[in-house]
Amino acid sequence: MFVVDSHCDSIAMVGNQPLVNPYNYSKKYQQLQMVAMFCAHPKDTKQDSWNRAQHYIDVFNKAMEDEKDVVLPVRTYADIEAAFAAGKHAALLTVEGGLGFNTVENFRAVWEAGVRVFGVTWLSNDMAKSNRDNGEEDTGLSDLGREIVAEGNRLGMIFDVSHISDKSFWDLAEIAEKPIIATHSNFRTLCGHTRNLTDDMARQIVKGDGMIGLNLCTAFVHDDPEQRTVENFFRHLDYFLEHYDEDHIGFGGDIDGVGGEYPAPVNEGSSIHDQLIEFMEKHYSTTVIEKVAGQNYLNFLKKYL
Repeated sequence: MFVVDSHCDSIAMVGNQPLVNPYNYSKKYQQLQMVAMFCAHPKDTKQDSWNRAQHYIDVFNKAMEDEKDVVLPVRTYADIEAAFAAGKHAALLTVEGGLGFNTVENFRAVWEAGVRVFGVTWLSNDMAKSNRDNGEEDTGLSDLGREIVAEGNRLGMIFDVSHISDKSFWDLAEIAEKPIIATHSNFRTLCGHTRNLTDDMARQIVKGDGMIGLNLCTAFVHDDPEQRTVENFFRHLDYFLEHYDEDHIGFGGDIDGVGGEYPAPVNEGSSIHDQLIEFMEKHYSTTVIEKVAGQNYLNFLKKYL
């Protein structure tokens, strides 16, 4: 069995610790981590955001050299296969919140640096509106956003919808040529936060052969703080399995992006993914466990990366 997590913010911690740590990678299984460069700090200017992206690219490349005995950088599915064949973990560079990506040239530059999954927004920016409930009119993708998506289509970028507004979602779904993915989102029917997907959005992602990565952020698990448990985290999986299928769902844990707070009793004392799999082993079939833990994402990436 292999593990895939479609969203991890651990690149921000590198310098104080390695990229691969006992809590953010599996100890039992080889793992592909999609490493998110968070380029949308609220106080950043566009130039600050762009500088941050360049910094994270440098940090990632250094980490890949320093930790080459345990993890390899990947850009293609063949790279993933090679990493796993070598008995190592894998890391794929992604962008979360493209504040500083306000030109096609900047977008093209991060593709050249190895980014293969692009989250257009965190807060609203020049490309699109965000799904953070801030009272702004939801105007969807801008002309620049459409230009960026067109360039992404040409290059082969996979677009991440986890932080974009409802209208931006539908605008992007209409024009993206590769299937869209929600790297770290749950379901609004179970938890009403605007960061979560509506049923129509989930249905669109599945219909388009995309993927959804379930998010461990407690605010997206349950509206009641007292109910933000691992059992209720897996209610989102149960909901998906009941209404959709087994083939378009996986992990998108948002590890190192949730302030160290996870659905109880999950914690950073040991591998978070191993903890989730151990819970699943008591409640789900082997087939479902293998698909959700990583095989669904590997099947997706084999077709579209």
